[in-house]
Order: sequence, then structure tokens, then C-alpha cells
Amino acid sequence: MSVALIQALPWTASLLALAGSAVTDLRKRIIPDEFATLIAVCGLAMALRLGGGQAGIALLAAFCVFCFLGVLAHYHAIGGGDVKLIAACCLLVQPDRIPLLLAEIALAGGVLSGAYLAGGWLLRRWPPARRDAASGGQTNAFRKWLRREGSRIARGYPVPYALAILGGVAVHLIRELPPCFSATSCSL
Repeated sequence: MSVALIQALPWTASLLALAGSAVTDLRKRIIPDEFATLIAVCGLAMALRLGGGQAGIALLAAFCVFCFLGVLAHYHAIGGGDVKLIAACCLLVQPDRIPLLLAEIALAGGVLSGAYLAGGWLLRRWPPARRDAASGGQTNAFRKWLRREGSRIARGYPVPYALAILGGVAVHLIRELPPCFSATSCSL
């Protein structure tokens, strides 16, 4: 088994867990702990591979992020599942890249929140959109989901932030991959 494949396995498992958490968050507005645990284990395995005390620094940095976001969760500014998922994702990157990852997650969250705000405005201002979001009848699964999500937006449900976390991690991965394929150093 090649070294590149061994290095790609934790990232693949983490991205699949992030996708699963995003789907679950979209459907039920909850993030199962199993996804955050799998991501944390994968991130810790990658940190241990780096050696040189990186695992301890990564754990300390992720713990600090967890504590800071935990305070925000206490005041209902962010969900508890989001806190665990973001802290677990911090283990996926080198400690010096955590601020960049958090900024990318925040930017993806801003885009997602903007879309939800626009959807809420549209549902309040345009009666046909509200009627279409609330109408029943025989429809396919996507239309059912869209109708249910429209109803959630209209009632002010929270944004499924696991989508933003997935988007931020994906952007980070896409930004960090090109140096890995060239002769420059790879931070992954």
C-alpha cells in the first residue's frame, strides 16, 4: 500500500463523515456524536503521523477551539453539535492552519446563512413561494425536502451549519492540495 493512499484514507473517511453529518443536520437538525468522533480519530491519526509533538499541540488547539465555541453554544449562538464537529475538524489540519480553517468555515457559514436569510425573506414577501413550500400532494423526495426546508425557514429554524463546516473543510482541502502535487511542501 502506497504512502499517498495511507495518507488519503483519513481524509476520505473524514469527508464522508462530514457529508453524513451535513445530511443528518439537514434532515433532523442534529449532528450525531459518532461523526465528530470519527473525524477526531482520523485527525489524531494524521497528527500522530507528523510526530514531533504535533499531536499534543493539535489536541490543545482543538480543545481551545472547543472551549471557546462551547461558551458561544452556552449563549445559544451556535449549536452543541456544531461545536464538537468544528473542534474535531481542527484536528484534521496542522495547528498553524487552524485559524485559516476556522475562517473558511465562517465564510462558508456566511454564504449558507445568507442563502437562508434570502429564502426566509422570499417566503415572507412572496406568497406563492410560501404556498409552494407548504403545499402537500404527491411529489418526489427532493420536493418533499424542499417543502419541509421552506417550512423550517419560514418558522425560523436554525441553519444546518454542518453544511458550512463541510464547505469550509472542502475549501481548505482544495486550497491545500495543489502544493501536495507539486515539489513544494504539503501541509496535509
